[in-house]
This record gives sequence, structure tokens and C-alpha cells, in this order.
Amino acid sequence: MDRADVSLADNHTHTARCGHAEGETVDYVEAALAAGLSAIAVTDHVPMFWLPEDQRDPHLAMALDDLPRYVDEVLALGDQYRDRIDVRLGIEADFIPGHEEGLRRLLEPFPFDLVLGSVHWVDGWLMDGPRSIPRFQQGPDEVDRIWKAYAETLIRAARSGLFDILTHLDLPKKFGFRPSVPFAGRQADVVTAVAASGCAVELSSGGLRKPVGEAYPAPDLLRDLVAAGVPVVLSSDAHAPAEVGFRFDDLRDLLASARAASQSRHCL
Repeated sequence: MDRADVSLADNHTHTARCGHAEGETVDYVEAALAAGLSAIAVTDHVPMFWLPEDQRDPHLAMALDDLPRYVDEVLALGDQYRDRIDVRLGIEADFIPGHEEGLRRLLEPFPFDLVLGSVHWVDGWLMDGPRSIPRFQQGPDEVDRIWKAYAETLIRAARSGLFDILTHLDLPKKFGFRPSVPFAGRQADVVTAVAASGCAVELSSGGLRKPVGEAYPAPDLLRDLVAAGVPVVLSSDAHAPAEVGFRFDDLRDLLASARAASQSRHCL
């Protein structure tokens, strides 16, 4: 597959509005233009609607009353840059089991072009934050337990019908903690659920900036997803304008390799 067959759009970016990134939304649009991208999706984190107001962390997501202003700003930039680049209104929405209807009601009034589905919270704790590291360090059995719980939540997210693109599919590897077997034995189940969902998955360079030093998803998982016919889009998970389109050439090479492997498998 030629690299040119992969759309040069960045489908996952965050701005200062989410509390843990830097730069204004217009800075990300300008960075996408400078990188020669055809499109950029602005996808700040959904408000933490599932928690009582006094427990919502402003360093993790925008406030609930900021959501309409966020939508208006991205739509205005879409109009402003209409003839130069496609600016897409998106949002990264956490999947929280038991709160599916609440998320549906929250998103419904707004004209999102894409809703990213992510699993950061497992059994009520933030699985990918620095404070999670001691739990992973408890040993291989705990690592497997975390991966299994994550896989089960991810499968539910895929089946929920709430999302267009599933993000950083193997996120628990962020700090380098790997299970004894892929997804603690649930990788085939994850791939089956994602393929049945109709969702795309992102191939994200965000992991290349993390301690694990590997794109999301890992090459073997990417090959399985491609072989199952799952659509793949590119993303950076940028948290600064300079990260927009980060190492997209490497991502395109990874995807080309996965597709070649899939074609070879079908020819056997």
C-alpha cells in the first residue's frame, strides 16, 4: 500500500481548555496547516459528567458549562478556515460503565463530526495517570488483572454505539507494563468487538512520546485489527501545537506494514 493512500488528517488533539494541554485552538489549526495536513479534529476531553461537581478535576477535562463555548469556538474556526483546511468538531468521551445514557444526553445537542471513545477509568480509578504506577508495580498478577479489567471495559465501550473512533486501544502499556499474554488473554475478544462495532480505531503517535515508546496500538494488535477489516485513522493525541501530526510518516509506514501482512495472510 502506498503511503498516499492514508488520509493526512489528525483526528485527536487537545487544547489548553482541557486543563492539561497548552495552546489555543487556533494554534492547533495553524500547526496543522504548517504540517501540510488536510484536516484536523479538535477533540478536547468531555466534562466529567459522571462525578459530583465538587469531584470534577479541572486539570483533566473542561467544565460542563464550558462545553457550549468549546463547540462554538471550533465551529467558528471551521468557518474561518473553510477554504484552507477542514476543521472538524470532535470530542474525546470517556466510557464509564453505567453512564452510557448520561453521555448520550450530554452529546446529543451538539453537531459533533466525530466522537472519540476512550477508556481511562477502570473500576473507578484513573488507570493511565502517574498515580497508577504503584498498582502496576505490585507484580505480574496485578498487571494481568488491570489489563483484563481494561479489556472488559473496552469491549463494552465498543458495543455501546456511542463512538465513531476508539482511541489508544492498548493504553495500559503507557508506562511499559505488559501483561503475560496480550490483553491478559482477551485480545481476540477485543478485536472481534471492535470489528463488530463499526468503529474506526486510531493509529496514534501519542505512545511514541510516552515511556513505552510505542505507537497505539502495538504492531501485532494493529495487524489483527486490519485483518479484521477495522478502519484505521491517524492521530497524534497532541497536547501542544508542536505535536500536531507528530511522526505521521512513521505511522503511515506502520499501517502499510500491517496491511501488507494482512494481504499476505489472506494469500496463504
